[in-house]
Amino acid sequence: MSELISGKEAKLAWANGEQLQVAHATIQEWEVLTDNYMLSVFDNGSYVFRLKPKTITLNGIEVPAPFEPKEFEVYWYLTDSDIGYGSIENRSSTRVGIAAWRTEDEIKQVVAALRKIFVINNQ
Repeated sequence: MSELISGKEAKLAWANGEQLQVAHATIQEWEVLTDNYMLSVFDNGSYVFRLKPKTITLNGIEVPAPFEPKEFEVYWYLTDSDIGYGSIENRSSTRVGIAAWRTEDEIKQVVAALRKIFVINNQ
């Protein structure tokens, strides 16, 4: 899950044109913060905020966008293993490869999308 930001940080990000998501703190079902919300939502402790996760589309399937890991940051990447992914810590001598994702959940979404794209019909 993306990192939560405070109501103050969310208000500033929103004022700067960032796309935000909002959820009730106990439920955390995310929805895009639209103009339908009143400014008081930022000061209401019943809500949590995050920047809307960046995504890309693979053959019509929306998946988390890759990122550029910093040195010593653990990242997830595509492999030719049975599960289709692995993880490693980014070292100065490590080659990131074609792309990197922040979490195992993100890479699982990418692998599932790629499997849908490249499915072979054995009929």
